[in-house]
Amino acid sequence: MMNTWGRFLVVAVVALAAGFVDAQRSSEHWGEDLDTLADGLLQRHPNFYTKTSVEDFEDALFAIHDRLDTLDDQLVVMEICRLVALGGDAHTTIGFGEIGQTMRRLPVRIMVMEDGTYTTFATKEHQDLIGARVVSINGVAIDEVLDRVSTLFAYENDSKKKGTSAWYATLLPALRAVGVIDDHHAASLPVTLEHVGETTEHTLPCVPESQLQGWVSFVQLLKQPWPIAYRKQGGYYQSDFIAEHKAFYVAYNRCREAENLPMSQFVEFVMSKSNELDAQRIIIDLRFNGGGDETVIWPLWQALEKSERFSDPGDIIGLISRQTFSSAMSNSHQLRDNCGAVLIGEPTGGKPNHFGQLGRFELPNSGLTVSHSTRWFQKVEGDPDAVHPDVLIPWRSGPLFAGKDPVMEAALTYQAD
Repeated sequence: MMNTWGRFLVVAVVALAAGFVDAQRSSEHWGEDLDTLADGLLQRHPNFYTKTSVEDFEDALFAIHDRLDTLDDQLVVMEICRLVALGGDAHTTIGFGEIGQTMRRLPVRIMVMEDGTYTTFATKEHQDLIGARVVSINGVAIDEVLDRVSTLFAYENDSKKKGTSAWYATLLPALRAVGVIDDHHAASLPVTLEHVGETTEHTLPCVPESQLQGWVSFVQLLKQPWPIAYRKQGGYYQSDFIAEHKAFYVAYNRCREAENLPMSQFVEFVMSKSNELDAQRIIIDLRFNGGGDETVIWPLWQALEKSERFSDPGDIIGLISRQTFSSAMSNSHQLRDNCGAVLIGEPTGGKPNHFGQLGRFELPNSGLTVSHSTRWFQKVEGDPDAVHPDVLIPWRSGPLFAGKDPVMEAALTYQAD
């Protein structure tokens, strides 16, 4: 998210590797921001110190203060991320603002799967690398890289760790902060990849975030027709009827109400079309839903609870993944608890009982945005680490790059005991 910079002391330095002038903030101004951060979390978060003690947090805070003269803006941001991660609340995060636009990144995006870590996106110039397994970055094994960068963000379970560590693992300041590289302004990095049994080392350019454009997804390289889940990711919610299986498919992509199609009207359409087409199963896909307002989809739950058409075991199926987070994660266990749905996929990226409902404040000198929880949600008994599927189907590289969707296939062929 782009934010307005606060007032700061301009220190003009020439970043030769980056090729642009980077205005560095003073230690005094960063010190003020650190104090604002600490005070803001204490006053605004419902209970930031559930996973760390006040003493440990303050020790980490003072340690950053002591190092400010040795860190540039980008590395201070990484240390602030590490500090906020101590709270263990995955909803409380730092927005990098304009500083983030100057951070260099590798021209690929990666995904942790059951059988390894693979490139799933790349800039157009490097799209031939899509589908390769990542072996190492700068000579450090990728599993070690992923484990190290996981100290820079809060996560509540392994699913969230997998998803977010993959994002940080291609960001140079993050790699520098955890000792994978020595220079976060490097113009290139060695990355070892394995493809079709052949292992090769590539020297990949590292470009400021603001200059990374023309991304190509693995989906764009698949033969048509794409799996329905990829075709229906646009908008907040979409639907389709899969005639061969007499299944009505609902892609619930965001917990938001569409202005041009209120949820109540969408639900009326889904239920009436299900009757008209004699649908025998309804599949609700929450795999790519990162949250929002959990109440938006409740009209669908209410309709399904009363439905005679979808009343037998296996008639209602929900699809979940590590990207099913926050309100969407709550919706997934509501779907099972209230409607008797069968959940298929992998564990969600968050815990059923969690902090949430975001508030925000800005650090005055750097313009960094702090997104923080304002409420605790006690949704279920006990303290499960995720909403776990009834049928576990993890992501694997073979089906993914072949254009298969094993989770959807399992939903279409599911047979109740």
